[in-house]
Amino acid sequence: MGKRKDGLERKALLLEAATKVFAEKGFRNTTIADICKDSHSNTASVNYYFGSKDELYAEVWKNAFHNAMEKYPPDMELTRDAIPEDRLRALVKSFLHKMLDSGELGYAGQILLMEIANPTEAIDHIKRDAIEPLRKRMISILRELLGEQTGEQDVVFCAMSVIHQCMGFGFHRGKLFPALRALEKPRLLEALSEHITGFSLAGIAAIKKRAGQS
Repeated sequence: MGKRKDGLERKALLLEAATKVFAEKGFRNTTIADICKDSHSNTASVNYYFGSKDELYAEVWKNAFHNAMEKYPPDMELTRDAIPEDRLRALVKSFLHKMLDSGELGYAGQILLMEIANPTEAIDHIKRDAIEPLRKRMISILRELLGEQTGEQDVVFCAMSVIHQCMGFGFHRGKLFPALRALEKPRLLEALSEHITGFSLAGIAAIKKRAGQS
């Protein structure tokens, strides 16, 4: 039992170290040596516990995504009868937290952004787990806000606009805007959530009006 416990602890240390390094450097720029150095393990440990760097990366994504979703679900625990404006706000807030949170809760978002900028074979899993469910939820909310008569193109364009606003802040993490660095993380995330939601709702209203549905 003692050896089994030690093995589980060693595997957990490797997973924790790998998550941090992959999130900071990306898959291609991360070496097994980097991970083993951070976890104080020998280089054979990765193959022993995970099989390969690729399989470790897949496990890292699965674990990081699960942790982020558990802490920040897409509905942010709204009731089922919440209005679409509030559901959009919750979805934006959930997405921003996943990308901008410090430490392990932000790792899933950082890996997602790394994959979008420099995709690996893992992108198919990430699209399935993270991107496609987000897209479908966003489309559903926007369809309610825009009305059934709005063309599919306008709905898709609106979804792209909201998602890319969130991703833009994720890519830069405030580096382009020094004034944002002065804000504490909770205040920054709240301010960004409100701005993106308000900006998006105004654009959605304009598109709906243009289509003669107001």
